[in-house]
Amino acid sequence: MPARSLLTPVRRRILLRGASLFASLSCLAFAAGAQSYPSKPITIVVPFAAGGASDITARLIGQELSNNLHTPVVVDNKPGANSQIGTAFVVRSAPDGYTLLLGTTSLINNVHFYPQMPYDASRSLAPVVGIVDVPAFLLVGSKIKEKTAKDFIAMAAKSGTSLNYASAGAGSTLHLAAEWFKSVVGFQAQHVPLKGSGPAVTSVAAGETDFSFENLGPAQPQIDAGRVRVLAIAAPKRFPTLPNVPTLKEAGLPDVDLSSWFVLMTPTGTPPVVVQTLNQEVNKALAKPEIRNRLIKLGLVPLGGTTEQLAARMQQDSGKWGSIIRAANIKLD
Repeated sequence: MPARSLLTPVRRRILLRGASLFASLSCLAFAAGAQSYPSKPITIVVPFAAGGASDITARLIGQELSNNLHTPVVVDNKPGANSQIGTAFVVRSAPDGYTLLLGTTSLINNVHFYPQMPYDASRSLAPVVGIVDVPAFLLVGSKIKEKTAKDFIAMAAKSGTSLNYASAGAGSTLHLAAEWFKSVVGFQAQHVPLKGSGPAVTSVAAGETDFSFENLGPAQPQIDAGRVRVLAIAAPKRFPTLPNVPTLKEAGLPDVDLSSWFVLMTPTGTPPVVVQTLNQEVNKALAKPEIRNRLIKLGLVPLGGTTEQLAARMQQDSGKWGSIIRAANIKLD
């Protein structure tokens, strides 16, 4: 005969009611916690040194979050190991919305460079919102006589191995942009990796190197001084403050977007309502004309959008940059 249940109907009803009450109380506690967020200071970790575009962007957005959420927002710079030190710190942090990462394209590129990583960013971090695109521009100095992107491309195609180019560092998206350019145009050029965009732009301005792909912010002083010229933008659209600078597609190359980006990330497991709160507040900030104009003046393109859109963008760009890295056989120690 089948064994009879040890629970009487009355006891069973009591247990079911208790489980239902526990679930209800858990939901209420979760909702109460979400409504009280934030109840202490928020930290945005920037995995690069202070003073750069990522740091400036984090401080600008952090101030807006502080104003709107009525809590201090601290920017903590943790540079080193191509962003791995700061990223690892956030990965190890509690998933509560109080420790965030100002993520850059290195999040998706490092896995292609390093055989062993101290974390799996795709599993350990969750997207919150895209903040800005950082377009790459083709720059040349007075050493180059060609005045247009089309003329420079034609000259480079016939140059053999006579050209060289500066970059902000081996493995940077600006290095990868130049490698894509070389492969599409069909020429060779010696890579001169430098420690940051500032030295790279200075190298081009001084005639030590022939060209570079650079972000607008670090290059602007040399552009204004007439020491470097902007020939093209490696993005689908012209940049608002440089309306006369064509895209690479307009100069005869394939349509391409070699922009890097800054995004907001949080440890996986952060409550969805907290992620949504942060997403909404950053979108509000990016919708303000004064914020948008300031970012554009820095050479950045405001993004915003949903967490799903950011996740899709990161996956798509991982494939794009990974293909460039493999084709150029770039390896980092």
